[in-house]
Amino acid sequence: MTSLFRKTKRLSLILCLAVLSLLIVGCTGGPAYQGWSGFAGQDGALYFGSMDGRVFAIDTSARNEKLSFPSEGEWVLPVRAPAARGGMCGPLGCAPTAQPATVYGAPALAGDLVYVATYAGDSGKVMAINRLVPGYDEEGIPAWNEGEWFYPRRENSFIGAVVGGPIAVKDTLYVGSSDGKLYALDVVKGNEKWAPFDTGRKIWTSPAGDDGIVYVSNYDKKLFAVSSTDGSLIWEIELPSAVASSPVVSEDNIFFGAFDNHLYAVDSANGSQKWSFEAGNWFWSPPIVKDGVIYAGCLDQKVYALDANTGEKLWQPFTADGPIVSTPVLVDKLLVVASEVGTIYILNADSGKEERSSVSIGSSVRAPLYVDGNMVYVHASNRCVYAVDVQSGEKVWEFCYSDIK
Repeated sequence: MTSLFRKTKRLSLILCLAVLSLLIVGCTGGPAYQGWSGFAGQDGALYFGSMDGRVFAIDTSARNEKLSFPSEGEWVLPVRAPAARGGMCGPLGCAPTAQPATVYGAPALAGDLVYVATYAGDSGKVMAINRLVPGYDEEGIPAWNEGEWFYPRRENSFIGAVVGGPIAVKDTLYVGSSDGKLYALDVVKGNEKWAPFDTGRKIWTSPAGDDGIVYVSNYDKKLFAVSSTDGSLIWEIELPSAVASSPVVSEDNIFFGAFDNHLYAVDSANGSQKWSFEAGNWFWSPPIVKDGVIYAGCLDQKVYALDANTGEKLWQPFTADGPIVSTPVLVDKLLVVASEVGTIYILNADSGKEERSSVSIGSSVRAPLYVDGNMVYVHASNRCVYAVDVQSGEKVWEFCYSDIK
C-alpha cells in the first residue's frame, strides 16, 4: 500500500510539474515562457497568438522584403479577456489582475474568420476575428457587423481556460477547456451546436475531428469519441496514464502520446488498442502520419519513424541536441524537426539521416512548426518568427514582435 501511494504521489507530482512548465504565465515576465502558439496560414499570411495577449497577422512576402510592420494585410490585435476568477499565473496562482489573456494554442481558420481561444487565470473565451478587416477595438470588443463574435457572449461570462487550440471542421468549431468540457460552436455565429460534452476533468489538448466524430482526451486518463451531430458519447477508454499530446487521426487509427512514455495507436471505431511504443520520455508533441509512417518527436531528444500498422521502428532514431516539444513537418521527402534548444534539423524521411546542415535559431522552440511550400516557419520563445528555406537549409528572415505595440 505504501509503495502504491508513493507511486501515485510521484505520478501526480510529475503531472503537476508538466502542467506548470506549460502554464506558468507572467509571474516571471521572462521570455522562457513565450512562443507556444502555432500558426494558421492562408493566402501567404500567417496568424498566431502571443503570451502577452495579442493576435498577429503577418504577410510572408512583406516579411521577406523586410517592409515595415504592419504592411498591407498585416495587423496586430490585443486580446482583452480579463479573468473573472483567479489570477494570471496558472495553477499556483498570482494576484488577480486584468492583464491581457494568453493565447497558447494555434488559431483555426474558416473562410475569412480566424479563431483563437484564451487562457486567463482559470477563465477563457473563444473569439472570431475577421482576418481581412479585424473589427475588434483596443479593448477587445468585436464589431458585430464584421461577422466577429466571442463565446460566451456575455461580457462577464467565461468557459474554463483554454490551452489547446480550437479546430474547425466543416461548419463547426470545436474547443476543449480546462472546465472539462468540449464545446461545439457554429463557425459563422458562434452559437452552440449542442450542449457542451462534459468529460469530468481538465482538457489541455486540442481535439481532433474526422468523419462525424470528435476525439478529445482529459487529465483523467481518458479518451472520448463524441458524435459531431449531437455531442453524444460514442465510446470512451481509460488509459494507463494521462494523454500528453493532442490526438491525430489517420485512416482508422488515432495516435497520441501519454505521460507513461508510450505512443499509442487505437482503433477509431471503438477505441481498442492496436499497439503501443515505449520511448525514454513523453511524446508531448503530436506525431505526424504520411504514407503509413508515423514521425514522432520525443522529450528523450529522439525522433522516431514507426510503421503505422505495427508500431515497429523503421529506422534508427535520430538524436537531437535537446528535447523535442515542437511538432515536426514534412516537406516532400524531408522531415523538419526543431529541438527545444532551438536547433532546426532537416532529415531524410526515409532514413532519418541529416540531409542538410542544422540551423540554429538561438532561442528555444516549443510551438508546432508550420510549412508552406519549401518554407518552414518557426515561432520561438524570444518572441520572434523565423522563416527557414528547407531546400537551401538557410534562415531567410525573422520577425520579432516584442517591441510592436
